[in-house]
Amino acid sequence: MQAHKVRDLTLIKVGCKKTMIIACDSCGGAGNKEYDILKVPPFFTGKFTARVAVMEVLCSGAEIIAITNCVCNEMNDTGLEIIKGIKDELLEAGINNTVLTGSTEENFKTLSTGLGVTVIGIVKNKNLKLNRSKEGSAIISIGLPKVGGEIKLGHDDEIINYKILKKLLNLQCVYEIVPVGSKGVLHEANTLAKANNLNFKLSSQVNLDIYKSAGPSTVIIAAVKADFLNNLYLLGNVNLIGSLL
Repeated sequence: MQAHKVRDLTLIKVGCKKTMIIACDSCGGAGNKEYDILKVPPFFTGKFTARVAVMEVLCSGAEIIAITNCVCNEMNDTGLEIIKGIKDELLEAGINNTVLTGSTEENFKTLSTGLGVTVIGIVKNKNLKLNRSKEGSAIISIGLPKVGGEIKLGHDDEIINYKILKKLLNLQCVYEIVPVGSKGVLHEANTLAKANNLNFKLSSQVNLDIYKSAGPSTVIIAAVKADFLNNLYLLGNVNLIGSLL
């Protein structure tokens, strides 16, 4: 069985026609415990931590089959609320038939909230959207970079949502999609270019902070066929970042 890494993903070949995709994310200090830095209900700790790994796997073209949650706190009531948040994010992503399992900390009293999430998916090799970008592709971003308290906890229509992501995944003109994390849009664009043995050229006018953290993947970038740019602008919150040379 062969395994290798692409960006933050681990890829494992399953036979000759499928690949297993594994992604993970962690969060510490965000919750409602005494020493938490960002005071939020643990429901949102679970929701947004799961979102990062879920977005990573979905963007690869894979179908999610299993999720683990390593809660560094007691089950009652922090763990229960975190798990509710994870389930809510899965529901929002339209993921119903998946295994959710995990562990909690019952031996010691904890004073801050901690969580690790691992997401596992399976994809047919012909549908894999990794390292498929082409020379001349336009690089766009969708969503606004937000982190911590900048994100609206109810519904934030300024960040990328699953409905738009699924539309992109079904478009032939979209070669590759990458969620943006704490290192910002420019970092992910350069990483995408390097993975495809290409160079990234930044657009002369970008109406977006390309250095700012996008926290729990509030932004995605995509390599798309340049001829289809005008159609993609209709999705909203779309910015042309640059191109691949």
